[in-house]
Amino acid sequence: MKLTDKTGTSPVTTIVHHYILPGKMAAFEEWSLRIRTACRTYDGYLGSEIIKPVDPPKDDEQCTVISIFRFDTYAHLDAWMQSNERQQLLRETESFCAGAPEVNQYESLEYMFPPSADGKPPSREKMAFVTFLGLIAPVFFIPKLVLAHITQVPILVTVASLSIITPLMVYGIMPVLTRLFRPWLHR
Repeated sequence: MKLTDKTGTSPVTTIVHHYILPGKMAAFEEWSLRIRTACRTYDGYLGSEIIKPVDPPKDDEQCTVISIFRFDTYAHLDAWMQSNERQQLLRETESFCAGAPEVNQYESLEYMFPPSADGKPPSREKMAFVTFLGLIAPVFFIPKLVLAHITQVPILVTVASLSIITPLMVYGIMPVLTRLFRPWLHR
């Protein structure tokens, strides 16, 4: 699914699938560090993540690595996507990737919500409601656990709690909730 509101001011998440050739994971990792470092210097950059296979691929296996990066607006994302620096870095992938990276862009929270059969995301109101439901328990319990077992410094409680809640939401809670609520989300 591609982002449609190119004039909007919503955050934009880009998910890129890289198909790594057998035995080339080290080359990809070195390149990935360089492109993420370059990306950070562009206006509106909000963050990035790399999702690699849990078990390292064998030397004769191809694997898929997912890069996720976020910008505050489509205009800032587009400046990065069209930059000469990014284009030069992408040309380097020919030596360790089985093809061009597959790029998908999502507005706001859409990347966590699978599209319907016609390719449309759920309404923002429904996405917000499901996200709200997912946040209730972690926001209630995790800061208390951090406060009791890790630190009592308020800012560190917040940072530690968010560092637990964010991946928990993205990789655990939201996939379950989007499957559970899928019929309602796309009604």
